[in-house]
Amino acid sequence: MNDYTNLRTVPALLSVLFVVMGAYQFGAVQSITWVWFTEYTLTAQHAAVGGLGVFAVAFMSSQTKRFEHYEPFERGLIGATPVIIIGYQWIPQFHDYLVAPYEPHAQVLLFIITLVGWTVAIR
Repeated sequence: MNDYTNLRTVPALLSVLFVVMGAYQFGAVQSITWVWFTEYTLTAQHAAVGGLGVFAVAFMSSQTKRFEHYEPFERGLIGATPVIIIGYQWIPQFHDYLVAPYEPHAQVLLFIITLVGWTVAIR
């Protein structure tokens, strides 16, 4: 970790983890179980926390981690990503009014928005 170039590879390595966490949280994947040493099955809450953590680490390790380096619409996408993750998981009104009436299309759309926000944040 002494070389800054190693930090720039972190977003690339975490992309797969972010996609898996998002896919699980938004319902694209039914069950993820780790069977080595323990029988742990991923929960939606753990996926949300993991996705937020991965997003924060990737954004902090990005070369352009300051909002001044982004266009206004890119700032909106970056800001929308954690809002969607938090709202979907922990705010019942978000799910009841925005997602439930339009399932599964709303879940797919939210997942795509978070992926676009991820892509913009780690560019």
